[in-house]
Amino acid sequence: MDPNDPTYNDLIASFGLIGLIIGLAIYLAVLALMLWIGYLIVKAAVRNGLREHTMWLESRRGPLR
Repeated sequence: MDPNDPTYNDLIASFGLIGLIIGLAIYLAVLALMLWIGYLIVKAAVRNGLREHTMWLESRRGPLR
């Protein structure tokens, strides 16, 4: 193709737009994955902390109910 042909420039621009959309989608997917993994880590930490605290309370006072 001739680089001076207007359809060639449109083709290059459309590839750039498609690349931008794909890059944005990948960026958002990675961001969502990082947030989800962080949520799971915090959830596990809180669950373990509550379990340890409950066991500590039961060791001092006996069963809670």
